Amino acid sequence: MTATSSSSDRIAAQLAGLDHFRRSPSRLAGRREHKEWQHFLVHTAGAHLLVNFSLIDDPWGAEGRSPEVARLIVLARAASWDGDVERFDERDVEVTPGRIDARFGRSSMRFHAGRYHLSVALADRPIAAEIDLVPTSSPALSLNRPLSRERSLSWLFVPRLEASGSLTLDGHVERFERAPAYHDHNWGHFLWGDDFSWEWGSALPGSAASPWSAVHVRMLDRGRAVARYQGLFLYREDEPFHVFRDEQIEVAFTGRLAAARPLRIPRVMTLLAPESAADLPARIEITARDGVDELHLIFEAEDVAQVLMPSEADLEGVVTLHELSGRVVARGRVGGEDVTLEGPGVFELIRA
Repeated sequence: MTATSSSSDRIAAQLAGLDHFRRSPSRLAGRREHKEWQHFLVHTAGAHLLVNFSLIDDPWGAEGRSPEVARLIVLARAASWDGDVERFDERDVEVTPGRIDARFGRSSMRFHAGRYHLSVALADRPIAAEIDLVPTSSPALSLNRPLSRERSLSWLFVPRLEASGSLTLDGHVERFERAPAYHDHNWGHFLWGDDFSWEWGSALPGSAASPWSAVHVRMLDRGRAVARYQGLFLYREDEPFHVFRDEQIEVAFTGRLAAARPLRIPRVMTLLAPESAADLPARIEITARDGVDELHLIFEAEDVAQVLMPSEADLEGVVTLHELSGRVVARGRVGGEDVTLEGPGVFELIRA
């Protein structure tokens, strides 16, 4: 599915005005605890690729230095996951508030002529990519959604993009055209390890001819007993088609993902956390109903990579971002139309 010229211009204008870096007020002696990241998923014929440019206030930063820490997370899965987390000195970082562009060392992201360009090269792992991403769906913007009792999170996501370029894994170069891709941008003031967890998933069609894509968002308390916000966003072609919210959505986890030794980065952090994949589900089922409209989505997890972070609320704690890759099948009838969506999916589950 390729957006028309008029819709492409409209989407590009929306993104230019909404998807810019906010940056932390701490740079100007303002409030600290700010976090922000630009996140991309690309599904080629041979691999899943995750790229994340993040700026996070370091609560233990040295006096006289900017508390913002720049990190690049890159994960790629072909036969198995590989990747790394790189941290950059502020002298090697260029990010201007109000712009979408960023440079972290040798890696960069740019937004020009209505498309994103990613140039990524890890220093210590054999992963590199040069990718153009053309947005084919309008962005969704949500501001100040409840995260914990006292904190909130804002986000923008683009459910569907077309990615073209090259991905190099361990010396093998894969070239691809119009591969399905996803993008989101998140920011807010909060602490890792605070009273929250989340589940965030994207579902893309395996065929470019399919008009459907979907995004699932669920914010919960740390014990995952109370859902503070949840939404299932169904897109048809370039526009949102229906949004299911809160009590209209039921989520069920079944089975346990058999991933004996998942990739865990940064590798130095593995000494602080147990090696198991914890209570990760093999299957996530989402049922959404709004009157006569109904959508049933099933995500079958195939593998997981884990990003480990020290808790900012507990000096002995660790927070884990679980990146589950797999397949999605969604079927239903919404707005008088039959919905069928089959293709790649990635669900991110945060656990403290």
